[in-house]
Amino acid sequence: MLAISGDSPACHTAFAAATKLPFPLLSDLHRAVIRAYGVLDADRNVAWRSTFVIDRDGILRWGQAGDRQMVRDGAEILRVLDLIEQLRS
Repeated sequence: MLAISGDSPACHTAFAAATKLPFPLLSDLHRAVIRAYGVLDADRNVAWRSTFVIDRDGILRWGQAGDRQMVRDGAEILRVLDLIEQLRS
């Protein structure tokens, strides 16, 4: 698992330390990944809040994006991950 945002590496370091995240945060200052996944809010030059599940073979299995007020459903993400694991068995 990893996270990508348009924030700077320094912001990521501070955020990771404050929240004790157990996964890496990648910086996309130039918005290349954000553009590639189609989640750039060009008017504000920020990414939509997004989650993508990509399997070990690099196949996009699930994704969602929305504005900053959208609540992400962790249970749904776990369900998708469990389903992918079952399909691998």
